[in-house]
Amino acid sequence: MKQLLLNGRWLLSGTGAVDVPAIPAEVPGNIELDLHRNGIIPDPFFGENVDLLRPFEFNNWEYERTFELPADFPAQADLVFEGVDCLAEILVNGKPAGKADNAFLRHRFAVDDLLQRGGSNTVTVRIASPVLAAKNIPLDHHSKAQAWNFESLRIRKPAHSYGWDIAPRMILGGLWRDVRLEERPEHALQCCYFCLRDQPGAKEKQLCFSWSFRTSLNYWDEFDLDVTGRCGESEFHFQRKAKFTSGFDIIPVRNPKLWYPAGYGEQNLYEVDIRVSHRGEELFTAHRTIGIRSVKLEYDETPEHFKFRFRVNDIPVMVKGSNWVPADALHSRDRERTIPILELFRELGCNMLRVWGGGVYESPEFYDYCDRHGIMIWQDFMTGCAFYPMDEEFMGRFRTEVKQVVLELRQHPALVLWAGDNEVDQFAAHTFDGRKPSHNRLTRELIPQVLHRLDPSRPYLPSSPYISPAVEARGEDDLHSPEQHVWGPRDYFKSPFYAANPAAFISETGYHGAPAVESLRKFLSPEKLWPGHGNSEWIAHCTTPVYAYRVELMYRQIREFFGIEPETLEEFVAASQIVQAEAKKFFVENVRAHKWEKSGILWWNVMDCWPQFSDAVVDYYFNRKLAFDYIRRSQKPLQVILGEWANWGHRVIVTNDTLAPVKGSVTVSDADTGEILFAGDFEVPANANADAGRFDLPNGEQRLLLIRFEAGALSGANHYLTGRPPYSLERCREWGKKIAALG
Repeated sequence: MKQLLLNGRWLLSGTGAVDVPAIPAEVPGNIELDLHRNGIIPDPFFGENVDLLRPFEFNNWEYERTFELPADFPAQADLVFEGVDCLAEILVNGKPAGKADNAFLRHRFAVDDLLQRGGSNTVTVRIASPVLAAKNIPLDHHSKAQAWNFESLRIRKPAHSYGWDIAPRMILGGLWRDVRLEERPEHALQCCYFCLRDQPGAKEKQLCFSWSFRTSLNYWDEFDLDVTGRCGESEFHFQRKAKFTSGFDIIPVRNPKLWYPAGYGEQNLYEVDIRVSHRGEELFTAHRTIGIRSVKLEYDETPEHFKFRFRVNDIPVMVKGSNWVPADALHSRDRERTIPILELFRELGCNMLRVWGGGVYESPEFYDYCDRHGIMIWQDFMTGCAFYPMDEEFMGRFRTEVKQVVLELRQHPALVLWAGDNEVDQFAAHTFDGRKPSHNRLTRELIPQVLHRLDPSRPYLPSSPYISPAVEARGEDDLHSPEQHVWGPRDYFKSPFYAANPAAFISETGYHGAPAVESLRKFLSPEKLWPGHGNSEWIAHCTTPVYAYRVELMYRQIREFFGIEPETLEEFVAASQIVQAEAKKFFVENVRAHKWEKSGILWWNVMDCWPQFSDAVVDYYFNRKLAFDYIRRSQKPLQVILGEWANWGHRVIVTNDTLAPVKGSVTVSDADTGEILFAGDFEVPANANADAGRFDLPNGEQRLLLIRFEAGALSGANHYLTGRPPYSLERCREWGKKIAALG
């Protein structure tokens, strides 16, 4: 199939509040980046420069590129935009080719007769201001958003781009993914899907295979379909006469090699070729990569039996992972950042990530990486923290989006859950004006209808957190559901809200930590580096004035833990990172200590999408905060955890996320004196917890305890701070050296 990539140098101009004459532009790109490259605005990621973008929001924009098209380029051709943000009219040689109205989707326009083969061609893309476009579309009484996001409700572009607690307001848009001309073949596979037929305990697996192809031929009795799949020594082969251009078949797979999440088995993937021929002559061959696995979500919302647990190939999986937020606030830069960020997830020992509903649907490379490395994907649809329109026009556009996304992603074995949105049920529960979560037609009707047609076997959660009809009928909120976002007061991280939270699965929780000093110097003016109180640049990098409280919140968290007001920037950063690291370590270990009573945590979050003060454990410049190493240790497959002080002492808990029983020995010692407080052997069953014993220790004594355990290849270490705050910052910094030495 012939292609002509149209990435690279384009011209960009803007008209409106601030006219911009034609300037060089990069595609893939964002308008903000082109304005900066051409000296029209300073770096929007620095200081308070993001505020300078506001006048440009009222501009309409025009991209244009002229190119030579070979004389032999196929007569049937499509102009393909992988990402247009957002409301655009496309012209080829001055003639309309089509319109785009959704930044999340691929747009394809037939341009057969619009092109000049063997000559010069011009593509023009006119992008309308999303602010001006939104003002002409009235909202109904039902529609509601966060105060600064109302403009987003009818415009299908990333919600975070209007300003969020993790991202700045940057809504100008652009051609943010590849642009190309592509041959439209006479014969081609339109879609196909392999999924596992439910046969518990069967040695031979069966694949349900649906397929559809396009052809110009009009006589069906001479088509042959041939399917071959290989994974190592395992192979399946299927042949049949194709009596129509669509069909459904059952394909047996003997001795199948199953796909497992990281830590539970191999990530076996089959390379599959689908071949269609006519009278013995091949019309086309299509290739797919598939994984064979089953996935179920065990769910119980009765408070005394809370359960939210994933089973893959009938094995219960303990989830340790994080939320995936946008790789960059300006999505044309996602490509260069996505794989390095995923490598951080792997290094942290994450076996699941949640693609958060305020960002974008990620690239094929993202999902392929997770398939190959066993990182399960919880996939939100891109709606969050708002009541979206529910009229037929909007629902029709949203249905198109959901359909394209499901068709493109459903073959990935790593994808284990569809979720309807981010916090829309929670939003409804806290409005107190008659709206109910169950009124949401997008997540209760539209999405389930599409999934029932296209992907009926994968679990679906209407919202995160989900408020079911039963919880709704009792007049309760998301804190009465088994899956919760545990944010609350953000006070001391061992307060009852966090330590005694009843959630069976925590899909969001976090704690702030300042970026490294060297990172702060990259995005704050020298005169604005310190102090943080009332500092306008610090507030700007809390993303919007609404989140200015973050600055004082970090100070409060430091005062709670250390009882001091930092006197220097270096002291502030050190203190903030220590508090964050201990908090996130506690959140992970508190879930693991209650294994199967609790079955997972997706803490917030690994990486920043722009320079900011946040919950991330790696800042925008890839500088790791202290919490990164603490979490990496806490998420090891075998770990020894100390239970919280009770009955005059601490339990020694061994948590085993491997599929084999483990025997070993453990010691707990005082880091300062070397005194051995506990020594003993342990034996922990596969995929379970066990108590190794307990020891007494006064709760009023502040000590750093070092935990070392021997268990062959699974040997490791951990630490624990005893006593109650406030701690000495100087002492904790010295203890940090001993913690780091654990490896």
